[in-house]
Amino acid sequence: MLELESIKSGYGESMVIRDIDLKVKDKQVVCVMGRNGVGKTTLLKTIIGILHANKGKVVYNDKDLTKRRPSYRARQGIGYVPQGREIFPKLTVYENLLIGLEAGGSKQINEDVYTYFPIIKEFKKRNGGDLSGGQQQQLAIARALVSNPSFLLLDEPTEGIQPNIVQEIQDVIIDIKKNGQTSMILVEQDLEFVKNVADYVYVIDHGSIVYESAVDQLNDKAVYRYLSV
Repeated sequence: MLELESIKSGYGESMVIRDIDLKVKDKQVVCVMGRNGVGKTTLLKTIIGILHANKGKVVYNDKDLTKRRPSYRARQGIGYVPQGREIFPKLTVYENLLIGLEAGGSKQINEDVYTYFPIIKEFKKRNGGDLSGGQQQQLAIARALVSNPSFLLLDEPTEGIQPNIVQEIQDVIIDIKKNGQTSMILVEQDLEFVKNVADYVYVIDHGSIVYESAVDQLNDKAVYRYLSV
């Protein structure tokens, strides 16, 4: 479904990721792990098109997206939940959802988002900036899901979130996975969370993949080696 071929990307003359090859199969949840600053967010931004690859290819459903705009990629069914949520604080919850709907090129909200996150429906008329951090994260995920994407990029969805909402997010990812309609790349540093939701893991260090494994064959010590400071 998604394939990265020898991707090299960064900011200006500074290359952050180098010659990364990565595959995500249909209906698969893949996790990208690594310390802060090793290139995980840069990788996601390159997939969605916020950053352009200096080398290599981004191929999705046999289409070369390497030179395509983020709007085109969104309309191909790729949803993106950025690190830090980046909701619109002065817009209502519902207006935030409508922006996600427009970005994905859909006309009708996927009602599953209200089942996944009931608080989103309850607070539809509340401004996004009035929500708690955990509620804003739920809104950010819901905004990406409203157009029913076939592929989802999640950048550290549990960072700084209270445990009960982390559990809710985990349950949503597992439920989406069971439905088999959406593949995912998840950037995450909580290994136990990863083992509960992912099928396959890539570990990045200094912009390159240094370890990869199916979750059921994961070597915890090898992963922790690259997560430790």
